[in-house]
Amino acid sequence: MVVFLNRMLKNILWVSFLSIILFVGGCARHGVSPERPSLPPARKGVYHVVERHQTLYRICKTYGVDLKRVAALNGIPDPSKIETGQRIFIPGAKKVLKVEIYIDDVAAEQGGKSKIAYEKVDFIWPVEGKIIDFFADVERKNHQGIDISSPLGTPIKASNAGTIQYSNNTIKGYGNLIIIRHSEEYVTLYAHNQVNLVEEGTWVEKGQIIGKVGQTGNATGPHLHFEIRKNNKAMDPMLFLK
Repeated sequence: MVVFLNRMLKNILWVSFLSIILFVGGCARHGVSPERPSLPPARKGVYHVVERHQTLYRICKTYGVDLKRVAALNGIPDPSKIETGQRIFIPGAKKVLKVEIYIDDVAAEQGGKSKIAYEKVDFIWPVEGKIIDFFADVERKNHQGIDISSPLGTPIKASNAGTIQYSNNTIKGYGNLIIIRHSEEYVTLYAHNQVNLVEEGTWVEKGQIIGKVGQTGNATGPHLHFEIRKNNKAMDPMLFLK
């Protein structure tokens, strides 16, 4: 009798052990495992690569996103300071958009201070010719410089010494445009050029040939559109020219 009971107990223990093995194996086959933390969802958006003269304000306005949010997402402490070639994540954007360059943004850029230290404001005429449109800063007309009629191809002179801040044709309406920074306060603009003869970042002396008169951009005939700006506010060039 004792032997029989011992055999029965062994059988019960063996069956229990097999049941445990089968249960664990079944769990493994059905993929039951300890829960793992879920990965955060991928951010939706695109990366915009900053081009020369683009600002974070214009980038965000083009994409229709909040500037402060974009600055925070990209770890930009000063939204006024971004670099050419910098990759900026634009949340929610579906494709990369073209960001236009604006003359006010370019004219407001500050250059290096190594050679820009002029105190005297003495600008010379960039070309000789007849003034066909004067400076006007009134509600009915806003013409931020003077237009000087001159034959096609006439050499354009730098009105004062400074650094070439812009030499391109990516700003709407101005055609081939040159912007020279003369000091922290003053810049001059030369627009509708047939050709630009200077490169960005180079230094030019007063009277140096920087381009040729043309009619590129919104121009009905060959002339030079010339501006003088102080702290990015257009001034009447006739008050400065000698």
